[in-house]
Amino acid sequence: MKLAGQALKCSDKFAFRFLKPACVFTPNTQFQISAALLIFETFHANFAVRGGGHMPIPSFANIDGGILVGLTDLNQITLSSDKFDVSVGPGRRWEEIYDFLEPYGLVDLGGRAGIVGVPGLLLGGGISFYSNQYGFASDNVVTFEVVLASGLVVEATSTSYADLFWALKGGGNSFGIVTRFDLLTYNSPTVRAGVGEYPSTEKTAFLSAVANFGQYGDADAKAAVIPSIFMLASLNTTVYISALFYDGTECNQPALENFTSLPAIANSCGPTTLATYVSGTDALIANGTRQVFQVISSIADASALGIVHDTFVEMVTTNIYGVAGLQTGVAFQPVTKNFIQQGINKGGNPQGLDITKAPYFWMVENFSWTDPADDALINAFAVNVTRILEAKLTVLTAAGQLAQFKYMNDAGYGQEVFQNYRAGNFAKLQAIRTKYDPQGIFTYLMPGGWKVETA
Repeated sequence: MKLAGQALKCSDKFAFRFLKPACVFTPNTQFQISAALLIFETFHANFAVRGGGHMPIPSFANIDGGILVGLTDLNQITLSSDKFDVSVGPGRRWEEIYDFLEPYGLVDLGGRAGIVGVPGLLLGGGISFYSNQYGFASDNVVTFEVVLASGLVVEATSTSYADLFWALKGGGNSFGIVTRFDLLTYNSPTVRAGVGEYPSTEKTAFLSAVANFGQYGDADAKAAVIPSIFMLASLNTTVYISALFYDGTECNQPALENFTSLPAIANSCGPTTLATYVSGTDALIANGTRQVFQVISSIADASALGIVHDTFVEMVTTNIYGVAGLQTGVAFQPVTKNFIQQGINKGGNPQGLDITKAPYFWMVENFSWTDPADDALINAFAVNVTRILEAKLTVLTAAGQLAQFKYMNDAGYGQEVFQNYRAGNFAKLQAIRTKYDPQGIFTYLMPGGWKVETA
């Protein structure tokens, strides 16, 4: 047990979300968590659980006045003797897992930025550079070791506690505290990866490349991109950026050609490893900035991209471009049919995405700024621009280009996540929550995060 303010390994990228817990508990074993939960329940003590602490919503991985359970010391990494899977503690970040696996020529499915923590990404589903091949990161979990509200420690797999196993592949933190993840490994000793940066004059060609990849990304599942609008107010600059990734040894792939052929300000695509590549992405996130996400979804359609791009840029320029230190943009994340099919093949998941309407774009709006005085303005703007974008996408065609799904790991405070999972899955998650936590310990004593019971 530590007093608040003592050392706790956590993300320092977004310092504003550090609230003031009364104390910090850093367990060394799952059994210490088990004992702590019984104490919390007995004394009706409010608590929060922190893995990597990357989520920018202040109360989701911290608490004012209660107990912060920091998972830092649950940091095991063990490769199985057959190298089929790697056992990972929730105190780890993805860059540490990738570094560990690199000498074996192996990877697992995890975060696309190294500083992201293991548990939050997996419990929300998790998009990886390999998701086009293998699905959500959570679809590639073999075992969850979980401390239940009763204090019981169980292993949830596809055959044991199978309902809990299913719920943890995207159902969030309403079911227990996961103390170990066993993750499938894949051979990928060398990749081609980098970042392409393109001038604003390439808007039409860039959006065309994004639309093409979104619609035909299944043609080569080894390719992945994260195309983004990036607006830097202090320099009055809008540029286009895309992470470019290929699970192989050659970057000049047809799947990436629409990006690599664009006139570029810079293009760093070259031979590397996953571990080396993601370590470089951390530098793109400034220390100490304040941050908000919002997420929207659409069918993978060029007209939807145009509406989101033009509306977002115009509204930012008109309403918040004078905010100190403002950096903002939209990342267009393609979600292919094969991405979704992989989850189906591996037993399904709570998200239950409709493959018949795929492919999709999941678009995350990202706002960062420096002055706390601008918090209310930016938060209100983020909600408003999202509302307007969704309204425009809804009426774009008779059928509508808006897809209701909200990806949990990119959602903003107040956005509806579970309500937009496949019909029936929301109720199923609530039933599983009631089965394993009938007193609502992980709902009411641990209020942070999206909760299936109170959604």
